[in-house]
Amino acid sequence: MKTWMKISAAVIITAMICIPGMATVMGSTSYTLNVAGSTTVQPLMIELQHGFERFADVDMNVTGGGSGVGISSTLNGVADIGMLSRDLKPGEGQGVLVEHRIAKDAVVVIVNKDAGLGDDPGLTVRQLADIYSGAITNWSEVGGNDRTIAVTAREENSGTRDCFEAALKKEDPSFKTKDNVNSVNSTGAVLQIIGSTPGSIGYVNMNISLDSYPDIYPISVNGKKATPETVLDEDDPYAISRNLILVTNGESTGMVDFFINWILSDRGQAIVEESGFVRIDGR
Repeated sequence: MKTWMKISAAVIITAMICIPGMATVMGSTSYTLNVAGSTTVQPLMIELQHGFERFADVDMNVTGGGSGVGISSTLNGVADIGMLSRDLKPGEGQGVLVEHRIAKDAVVVIVNKDAGLGDDPGLTVRQLADIYSGAITNWSEVGGNDRTIAVTAREENSGTRDCFEAALKKEDPSFKTKDNVNSVNSTGAVLQIIGSTPGSIGYVNMNISLDSYPDIYPISVNGKKATPETVLDEDDPYAISRNLILVTNGESTGMVDFFINWILSDRGQAIVEESGFVRIDGR
C-alpha cells in the first residue's frame, strides 16, 4: 500500500468488512480499473480518478468513445466500468449490466447571437422539435431575425443527443431529427460552430462554460434555465435532464464497488458538484 494513501485504518477495516473481497483488494500491491464510455462523463471521471487514486491503492485508465462504447466495453470485459450519459435502453444488456446513478445533468440549448433572440427569450420544447425536424427554418418564426436557422446536432450514438431527442419525443412522439442536420462528434465542435455561424443553434452539457464564447447565448426551455434546482425539481423539472450512470457487468464487487461507493460519498459528490454537474446525495 502506498505510504501517502489518505485513508484511515478505521475506513479500511469498514471497507473490508462491508465490501466482499475488499480485504484481498486492499492488500494487493496495486490494482487497475479500466473505465470507458461517455465523453460527457469522461472529464468528471478524470477528476474522480485523481481523487480516488490519492485515496486508494489503485491505478485507473479512463477512455471515451461514447455511451455505446461504455456498454459494449463492459459487456465484453474490456472495461470494468462503463460510463453512460443516459439510462440503458430496452435490450441494452438487460439482465447483465447493472446501473449505478452517480449524478444528474442537463442539456443546455445554445444559439448564436445573430439569431436575434436577445439574451434569453427562450424556446419551448415544441419549438425545438419543429426546428430540429425542419418544420421551422427561419428565426423570424419564433421571434428572432429574418435569418435561416443553421441546425447543429451531436452524432447519432451520442448520449447528449439521445437525451435531447428523448425530451422532444415526449412533446411529439413522431419527432425525428431532419436528415440533413449538421452532426458533429464533440462538444468542442458544437461550440466552434455555434460561435462562428450566424443564426446557428445547438446543445451542450450544463457543465460547459461559455465564458470564452461571447457570440453564444444559452437559452431557457419552457421558461426554465438549466440549474441544479430546476434539474432536481420533482414537480416541474427542467425539460432536458438526464442521469449520468456507470454500468457494471453484474453486481459490482471488490475495488469496483468500493470506487462506486466512494463516488456516492460526500467527497465524491463534492467533485461532481465542482465539475459542474448535479450531485444526487441531497446536499
